[in-house]
Amino acid sequence: MTAWLKRIVYTALAAYLLSFWVEPIVGSTTFDVNWPFLFLLLVPMFASLLPWYGFIGVVVFNFFIVLYVYHGSILDWFGLWLEDLSGVLSGALPEEAIFFSAMALIGVLFAILVGRTYPSYGFVLGMIVSTLGLMAYFDTWTLYDGEGKILLAILASLLLLFVTDLAKRPSKSLVRYVSIALLASVVLALASVSPTIEGDWSDRLTTSFQNAGNDEGSGSGRVGYGVNDEQLGGPFEQDDGIVFIARGVPARYWRIESKEIYTGKGWVESPVLDSEYNRGQLVDQAVDTTPEQALLRFDRRQTFVPYGGEYPQATETDNGTEFRVGNIEEPFPNETIHIRPSGKIVFDNDGQTTPQTIQLRYSVPSFTEEQLALNEPVTTLTEEERQAYLQLPDSLPDRVRDLSADITGDSETPYDQAQAVQAYFQSGDFQYNTEDVAVPEGDTDYVDQFLFDTLIGYCDNFSTSAAVLLRASGVPTRWVKGFTMGDARGIIQGEEEYTVRNRHAHSWVEYFVEGAGWVPLEATISFSDANLLQIETEDEANADDPAANDPQASQDDEPTNRPQEDLALDDVTSGEAATENWNMPVWGWIVIVFTVAVLVWNRKSIERLVMMLWWTRRPLNENRLVAMHRYLVKRLRGAGFKVDGRTPSELAAEVDAYYESTEMTRLTRLFEQSIYAEKTPNSKYKEYWKIMIRRIMS
Repeated sequence: MTAWLKRIVYTALAAYLLSFWVEPIVGSTTFDVNWPFLFLLLVPMFASLLPWYGFIGVVVFNFFIVLYVYHGSILDWFGLWLEDLSGVLSGALPEEAIFFSAMALIGVLFAILVGRTYPSYGFVLGMIVSTLGLMAYFDTWTLYDGEGKILLAILASLLLLFVTDLAKRPSKSLVRYVSIALLASVVLALASVSPTIEGDWSDRLTTSFQNAGNDEGSGSGRVGYGVNDEQLGGPFEQDDGIVFIARGVPARYWRIESKEIYTGKGWVESPVLDSEYNRGQLVDQAVDTTPEQALLRFDRRQTFVPYGGEYPQATETDNGTEFRVGNIEEPFPNETIHIRPSGKIVFDNDGQTTPQTIQLRYSVPSFTEEQLALNEPVTTLTEEERQAYLQLPDSLPDRVRDLSADITGDSETPYDQAQAVQAYFQSGDFQYNTEDVAVPEGDTDYVDQFLFDTLIGYCDNFSTSAAVLLRASGVPTRWVKGFTMGDARGIIQGEEEYTVRNRHAHSWVEYFVEGAGWVPLEATISFSDANLLQIETEDEANADDPAANDPQASQDDEPTNRPQEDLALDDVTSGEAATENWNMPVWGWIVIVFTVAVLVWNRKSIERLVMMLWWTRRPLNENRLVAMHRYLVKRLRGAGFKVDGRTPSELAAEVDAYYESTEMTRLTRLFEQSIYAEKTPNSKYKEYWKIMIRRIMS
């Protein structure tokens, strides 16, 4: 391999490692494409092979070409850049223009490092550790999925170390070629046969959001959002895969859709209501609503759009009711989006899915105590709507209706009836469980089995039973599915962020109150309405109590999420989760093992560097001379030379004969002059000593 070819391969491997930076970094921004940053980072790396004037020309030309192709107008971009810069100087966070320039600058800096340090173990090790560390960080804490890519990064790292070694110490020996081939083979073999270690921080993705149970219902369902709710029940598997990350909102449930028809086994949509957007979706005009805006970043494109309030912002147009996501001032790219009566957001194009990042506006209703206490006849809903929201199957056992009458008999208003049903589940007779959950067989009713036979289940059981019990008492209800608030990530870039995972999928109930609208109800035990229902109270005595205002503070010792068959989530309590958070994620182990392997592989080089720095940078005197000679003899013994029982001159002659040099003889002569002739140690001793240490420890 010629010197020029080695340098090209060295640069190409370094550029390939740097390419692993693009996806995780850009994926955490509002950019929807990666290609501009690949050009900004990688082209300068290859341009570093050119003379300095060629390097500068290629870098500048590449920057403007990429900018023009991506943005379309260079002059307009400079205006945005100046505006962004003034904002940064005023204390604001950088936006796209500054980020674009920063990535280009990173590419130039790495290119300069490659050109100035070739070949350098220090640069290569820094490149490897920073790349694997960045991949591990983003895989653990963001939507980035590095599974599979880590193997490519490790193999590229090994090859880069190999090429660096060849460039620094050329040799005709085949030992290093055989060694790198064996090492790469071992890495590939272990990667293919080793089991995957799951950690509490894992963002492993499910292959499907659909239920994984078999036809008989004996299999375990897979946690996550699903669309088929016709057969509820049965156990499920947990999954920590990230669905989306929400920024700029407080802890809040994420609604996707509701279903109206209870079949005795599950839920389906009403064909009567599934036509167009109508007023049955809205809260009453008298209810105060607060506009809210959220930035959602999806792990993968979805066919649903979650929203944290009651309803997304909608406007009437000639084409029907529309609402906007993406840029607030512009409609969603190339699509008109509609909201169905179920509350589900759908696209004109059935094949359309969400972008990876969307910005969404919606309204959050806040009911007063007076509004919830209303007990007026239902006149807002049409007759078709009333029939759909009060529907119950003819096969529903009479004892379910009798139980409903017993629970709500003393309640006068729909709100009181809902509170009575909620209190009934919290009486202590019911148990939350995700494993020993029955599937109704034959003519057995799903709700009847849960209320009278098993009393064991998760959110599907509780929410469905609450909806049926309220309907039996004459209260219109609908079954709602979506996600809970997720895991708090803290303050990111000045705004709150929550990570919503597959295990946060959930179901609850909405019941109708004339004069107020649809009111949410959390029926699952150990859950609170704090993140679901906003109530304005006259008594604000607890307004200054941090615990009272923290929607999660009351749930510190309780499960924070509950699953269902297609909507299922982890039953681990927050205390148990806190303990498991100390488990090392798989990426942490990979980085540690690889770092240790690199250190072990280069242990001689590291030891040689440390000893040379330790001895050669200190003033030379007789004591240090003796210590340096002892260390040298120790290294010779370790290299296989016979040291004991021989004079220094005899040892020097053998060493020089082996290495075909004279440095050991000169070194021995200077040592003997200083020790036996009592002469001042010669400064050339350090030079010969370094040469011999390098040879022995190579």
